[in-house]
Amino acid sequence: MEPPAEAGGTENTSSNGSPPENPQGRRFNQNPALSRMALAVIGAAVSVACFRTGFLFFFFLVPLALSSFLGDAKTTWAAGILTIAFSVIFSLWFYMYRGADPVVEQWNNLYFVILVIFFTWINAPLGGLWVFREIIWRMIAGSLLCTLLLSPFFLSIINNPHLRLVMERQIEAFGSPDWSGFLTTDEFLSRLVYLGLRGGILITSLFLWWVNRQFALLICRLIRRNYGNTAGNFPAFRVPNFFIWIFSFSLGAVLLGKIGKTELLEIGGWNILILSATLFFIQGGAVSLYFLSRLPPLPRIIINVGIIFLFFKSGINLAILGLLIILGIADNWVLFRNPKQ
Repeated sequence: MEPPAEAGGTENTSSNGSPPENPQGRRFNQNPALSRMALAVIGAAVSVACFRTGFLFFFFLVPLALSSFLGDAKTTWAAGILTIAFSVIFSLWFYMYRGADPVVEQWNNLYFVILVIFFTWINAPLGGLWVFREIIWRMIAGSLLCTLLLSPFFLSIINNPHLRLVMERQIEAFGSPDWSGFLTTDEFLSRLVYLGLRGGILITSLFLWWVNRQFALLICRLIRRNYGNTAGNFPAFRVPNFFIWIFSFSLGAVLLGKIGKTELLEIGGWNILILSATLFFIQGGAVSLYFLSRLPPLPRIIINVGIIFLFFKSGINLAILGLLIILGIADNWVLFRNPKQ
């Protein structure tokens, strides 16, 4: 299956993470300061509106990525800062005039601010000291930091009755308190916290950033009428060889944490294990795309559609996921792709 551009590898982008310019798109980078500020304000306002509406919640970072692609690094950070300011103002208004629960608003703002700050840095890294040139590595670093910052909150849910009650009310607002006829809301929340601490926060933030950035990239290409290569350098993405040792040691940490009943060791092991597995999954996808790109258009389309269809089949999707991870691990030794490409 062909993923969108810039999923990994060395990016074919400008310094602010935007797609390559074409003659029709140059006007976006020649806008005066006032136009760039207007772009930042609009992006921030739309982002907050999406976050506060349940229907578009999942895509609230798309306007920020689009502001980055159509502007420059200053536009990106202006949009990020304005987004945080608008969110805080909205929370204060919602609390003072609509009687919103302050704990809920604090949690919403905490989650929102952390995701926005790291996503802004992903699109426009500050300074020249950062070693993460490729976008995927900035996303990985941001996901790890997100996990460290949000894990204490998930842990506090277990020990704070008031916070637990608030979270239960939020969950019940989205559906019945009886999940699938087997789990109560309290049991569902306990499992949610359990999974969140063991890689759920990491993989969710990583997936959220990637999907929003790819949607913004697609919109940007439509605006600029740039319909060139959509795979970018993704087929050349490689995981450093030492990650197989990280993968192995993290698996050992999970087992030792389980046997010794050391929850902190188990939680750390799960997060590193899932992170390593995600990287090998991406590498497996890069290998698959490398071979698919050598097929004629019609067979390639048929195979892509088939893979998408299979991903929605329970059980089969897990098998495909496992096969891609194994393929990614094997690529470190077998070298399925031409090393020069």
